[in-house]
Amino acid sequence: MKKLFALCLVFSLLLVGCRRTNDTHASINKTTVKKAKRKTATKKKTNTKKSTSTKKSTKKKTVKKKTVAKKSTNANYYICIDAGHQAKGNNSLEPVGPGSSTKKPKVSSGTSGVATKKSEAQLNLEVALKLQKELVKRGYKVMMIRTTQNVDISNAQRAIKANNAKVDATIRLHADGSTNRNMHGFSILQPGYNNRYMNKQIITKSRQLSACVNKAFASATNAKNNGLSTRNDMTGFNWSKVPVTLVEMGFMSNPSEDRLLSTKSYQNKMVQGIANGLDNYFKKV
Repeated sequence: MKKLFALCLVFSLLLVGCRRTNDTHASINKTTVKKAKRKTATKKKTNTKKSTSTKKSTKKKTVKKKTVAKKSTNANYYICIDAGHQAKGNNSLEPVGPGSSTKKPKVSSGTSGVATKKSEAQLNLEVALKLQKELVKRGYKVMMIRTTQNVDISNAQRAIKANNAKVDATIRLHADGSTNRNMHGFSILQPGYNNRYMNKQIITKSRQLSACVNKAFASATNAKNNGLSTRNDMTGFNWSKVPVTLVEMGFMSNPSEDRLLSTKSYQNKMVQGIANGLDNYFKKV
């Protein structure tokens, strides 16, 4: 009996030890699981932070830099546009140059279209206003001698206005007329080297300007190029202290060319030619 009781006691002690061991293992397992969950949560948070910071850095990289538009170099230049003539001519006389005893009418009436019946003054103004818009678009500062027909400004006064404004170049716009209705094409007028009223440097620059406008106008319009013509008797040249050129856009005495000169498409071509000529001139001087 004593032996049997001893065996039962040993067996009981073994069962209690196993339970405690299992409870300990279970407790350890629970603790391990909790720690694993915490580590996983921590990793997720860390990864989330990294992901967020990566996105932010990516966003920073993809932010586009604002491009600052460069100012056009043309903004440095001031252009005078002189639409030749006016609604009514002025036959009062003025000196053809400073201190000259030779005098001419202050401003003539100009020619008119044989087909359109349009006055030269009106045609000149139409092109002048379009040229103004184009030059402003290209960045130039522009001075207009006139923007309407109802003015009374002599040729000397026009040149003096440009001088006082200290423009970098003057473009004078005109159209031709002839008793020969077959005459057509454009020409560019310029002062001669022997002009006694103008500064030698201004004469040289005026001739450079004229050459540039002549070439560009021919390219833009495909019109007959009657070339460069030298004139020392023009009041608008002789009073000028800035580079100046005169564009004879075509013959209003030629029916076909007269109609052409009044079309918007051809006027736009002429404007492009003159503007391109100015661009090329300022690249050289």
